[in-house]
Amino acid sequence: MSSLRIIRTSATFLMLVFASLSISFYVEAADKDNCLMCHKYRFLGRVDETGKTVNYNVDEVIFTNTVHKNVSCRECHTYIKKVPHDPVTEPVNCATQCHITTPFSKQRFSHEKIIETYNDSAHAVKPGDSAELKEAKPDCKFCHLNPMYTRVAAERIDFEASLRRCVNCHEEKGVSQAYKHMTHRLGRKTSRPPQEIVELCAKCHQDVELMKKFKVSERGLTSVETYKQSIHGKIVTLGGEDAADCISCHASNKLHDIYKKDDRRATVEEKNLRRTCAQCHEETNSWFVQVAVHPTTEREENPIVFFMNLSLRFALYGTVFSLVGLMLLETFGRKKDGIRFLLRNGTSWLGKAKQKEKK
Repeated sequence: MSSLRIIRTSATFLMLVFASLSISFYVEAADKDNCLMCHKYRFLGRVDETGKTVNYNVDEVIFTNTVHKNVSCRECHTYIKKVPHDPVTEPVNCATQCHITTPFSKQRFSHEKIIETYNDSAHAVKPGDSAELKEAKPDCKFCHLNPMYTRVAAERIDFEASLRRCVNCHEEKGVSQAYKHMTHRLGRKTSRPPQEIVELCAKCHQDVELMKKFKVSERGLTSVETYKQSIHGKIVTLGGEDAADCISCHASNKLHDIYKKDDRRATVEEKNLRRTCAQCHEETNSWFVQVAVHPTTEREENPIVFFMNLSLRFALYGTVFSLVGLMLLETFGRKKDGIRFLLRNGTSWLGKAKQKEKK
């Protein structure tokens, strides 16, 4: 009986320990306002006044693997004062200061500097834009709905380029602490591969009707198509990660400073092209930067490229069809000589050619 009592006591003690641990973990969870009690349901949403279906579901597994996993809901949704809350009428402002303090500047973190750069770019909403253009322009979430980080090998990380991006927001002081923080962040890949960047930009820029509303030039209407025809585009399409994608040429290390081509601040403006190309190509000159990054094969716009493209096509198809013709002639000649073609365990020719009679 004493042994049985000891077992029961031990079991009760273990149950109490597990229960207390479960309660403590629940209290320490990032979702301290218990928002997921409602937002965990996959089909939570409504149909707005325009007939558009709005989904309010938050996937807990995805959220806990994102960069915002330690930020509570109400730190971004600052207008929510009570739970359950009233209907949401305000968008999230990404420039809002977070509770997180950077380890070397001792200041509360904010995307404010990036927002200032974005607001000055071609993608930002301008005072004179129509309601339709305001709706069409990409906001923060259009590009940054990247659900998870993907762990990568250290040798694939470009440390110098990444550090140059970090100083866009962080001050260059407290080097040892900053290094520990940044290398911890660099352990996870936070940027997209070139293929995803091209696909993301193409969502808008290959939509001809949308681009016409922005009064884009005729060449701009075909920018995605001509990029994919270029050497950069072909390498990226084949899976290369070192060739230039859209932001490699159209933005600096700040990434959000994309301006129209004729803007003197634009990285693709004529006076800035040499410096932009030099990021990848060591030897550049005034002739080099004139090479078309978005080449067109139209005869009227680029006759040299048109005829070169035409001649290379003739050479390619001529070679292929010539080889096929020779193969058919060889086959016909062998069959005429009595040699059979057999398809069994590979290909082979059976028999001997008939000897021509000597006169």
